[in-house]
Amino acid sequence: MNSGAGARAKEDGQKGARVAERFDLEVKVDLESDHNFYTGLTQNISAGGLFVATHQLRRIGDYIKLTFSLPGTPTRISVNTEVRWIRENSLLHRFDGSTGMGVRFIDLSPEASAAIQSFLESRDSLYYDDGDDGE
Repeated sequence: MNSGAGARAKEDGQKGARVAERFDLEVKVDLESDHNFYTGLTQNISAGGLFVATHQLRRIGDYIKLTFSLPGTPTRISVNTEVRWIRENSLLHRFDGSTGMGVRFIDLSPEASAAIQSFLESRDSLYYDDGDDGE
């Protein structure tokens, strides 16, 4: 895997801190919850989860089934996920980036995990400096 400057989470003791590098990925993703089915667009992916740009936000802790394809692979990946955080832009609160939610993969099959890992190893990672440690 690329060992350059990636979007690695810093071990700061916060619960739910990101621990895997993120990589650009913009593909259509189908989202399915207990009573809803809708579509979003991924923005980035890691071995542990991904960000889905969508205005159909779920609550933190909600479970969603995602289905998506990685570029260059014919197989669609279906995985259960948990919403870990949301970003919602409004007139009062503007954030860099699209409205959407970060989700964590749950019970990722060995085949899906291998496909994601292979995809990640072929990509350049993103770098996000949160600037709190002076590096």
